[in-house]
Amino acid sequence: MLKRLLRLFGLESKQEKEPVRKVQKRVKLKGKVVAKKLIGADADCMYSSKDEEPGLCPTCHNSLKKIPDLGYCMQKKKGDLFCTYDDFYIVTEKFRRFCNDNGYEGLSFVPLPKSPGYYYFEAYNIFKLDTAVTKFTNKRECCGSYDEIILPSCYKAKSQYICTDDFICRSEYSYGSFNRKSPDIIVGTKTVGKMRQFGLSGIYFDNVREHP
Repeated sequence: MLKRLLRLFGLESKQEKEPVRKVQKRVKLKGKVVAKKLIGADADCMYSSKDEEPGLCPTCHNSLKKIPDLGYCMQKKKGDLFCTYDDFYIVTEKFRRFCNDNGYEGLSFVPLPKSPGYYYFEAYNIFKLDTAVTKFTNKRECCGSYDEIILPSCYKAKSQYICTDDFICRSEYSYGSFNRKSPDIIVGTKTVGKMRQFGLSGIYFDNVREHP
């Protein structure tokens, strides 16, 4: 979770681990909260190096597609949502059962055979976030990706229509640096209450706001 929180402040370089700089006081954001962003606990890297990870551009090593290592061994920890240091989401059987019981569509759970009860998790339905304050760094000609995409504050795009407050989606862009990028998981405000009632744990909820 610490890694994901640092990214909210734009302090983490995902290419290399750097000393944490002093965090300045955040400006209080305005606007109605219309959704929540999920942040899970930290987990060990899925791959030990970029050379072993598939789904990367062979020229610039930016992530083009997240392909999980089915031989990955997840250390048992408290909680139901995790994100590896190379940005793969992992969830528990309890999280998967919650999603199935509530009929959420556009989700994928890939079993990790060497870690029974854990799944690589993806969401496919898009929830668009405002890109006006998003920092896009160094677009590559080889694959069209950016070396880094940072979102300092989280606002809903004005074009994003919300017809329900109960959903699980992903952001349009993957945030982070080089091979350590992933989309944000966005859920409805009602979904948060249902997660808590179901007993899902180890999940931090960050606000997604509507522009005032």
